[in-house]
Amino acid sequence: MRADEFYTNVFQLSDEGLIRRLAGKTRQKNVKKGEVIAQEGEVQSSVYFLVSGVLRGFFLDAKGRDITDCFAFQCGDPAVSCIKFGEPSFVSIEALTDCELFAIPVFDLMELVNDSPQLLRAYNGLLTNALRYHWSMKALMYQYTAMERYQWFLKYYPGLIERVSGKHVASLLGMTSVTLSRLKRAIREERAQKGLGLFSDPDGAEKSSEGRELEGGTE
Repeated sequence: MRADEFYTNVFQLSDEGLIRRLAGKTRQKNVKKGEVIAQEGEVQSSVYFLVSGVLRGFFLDAKGRDITDCFAFQCGDPAVSCIKFGEPSFVSIEALTDCELFAIPVFDLMELVNDSPQLLRAYNGLLTNALRYHWSMKALMYQYTAMERYQWFLKYYPGLIERVSGKHVASLLGMTSVTLSRLKRAIREERAQKGLGLFSDPDGAEKSSEGRELEGGTE
């Protein structure tokens, strides 16, 4: 996929002049599994957008333990390690698989954001989605049972459970790998009794990116 196609089809931009300027500033970056593209504590110089593959955001807690913060696995997912550009990164970002990315320098992107109302709306949409995600994680940890957290993961990250390590999923959901294995087994047994596949939605509804939210709460 070319950069201009990416901005047109994934971000639904229609301003041809803007798309040409964005594409001219964008470079393709291929990273190998295990490569770190952003390091906690360092300033991120480029914004990355996922084209294919799986990325993981993580940080170290007070005891030096690796804690998963988020995953990126859908085409167009941003890989941003800080809240405000120019500040030290809050998380590190690593490739869990070989990945294809588009990268655009922060300075160039923000210059275009300031010049284009259409790009500003898209940028604000990404910020809003990130805020929703982190509020949902806060609610998830304090208001939901371990089983509800795992069921949320299956809906918010459809199919990802087969592509990433269980220890990373368990870390994201605030549980041990043993607990996660028990929950997976319980769901398999329950759905086997009902004649459903492991990742079937009991309601038969497909979850789009807009549906990636906690039921009865924020995304």
